[in-house]
Amino acid sequence: MGFATIIGAIVGVFLLLVVAYLLIGASLITAEVVMTAQRDMTEVQTDRTGTSIAIDGHQISADNTTLYLQVKNEGTTVIENPDQMDLFLATGTGTQTREEWQLIEITPDLINPGFFDPGELLNMSVTIDTLPIWMKVATPTGTAASAYL
Repeated sequence: MGFATIIGAIVGVFLLLVVAYLLIGASLITAEVVMTAQRDMTEVQTDRTGTSIAIDGHQISADNTTLYLQVKNEGTTVIENPDQMDLFLATGTGTQTREEWQLIEITPDLINPGFFDPGELLNMSVTIDTLPIWMKVATPTGTAASAYL
């Protein structure tokens, strides 16, 4: 009869250790996930604060069907996916639309070909139906530059 009490106590301690191990493991995994998320958000915020663009110039084709824009990277961050940049145009009627644009070239594209490095100029074109009065270019991190035509 005394032996059964000892076995019950051993089983109880074993179950208590298993539960404690599972709780500690889950806590460590949760802490690691939170730290990784904080690190990722810090990197995104650092990229965002180092990103700065400016609309350096624009031209409209002679037949008023194409708008050419020059955007300069004035920040300290490399924009690795310039194709993911957004272009918004507003017309005199008050409508603002997101437009699909084409990359003409990045100059001088010597250091990281295909990336929009600091100091480089990105030339883009967009087909237009009506003449816009305002344009806005936004990077994938949310930094934007706008200008009136």
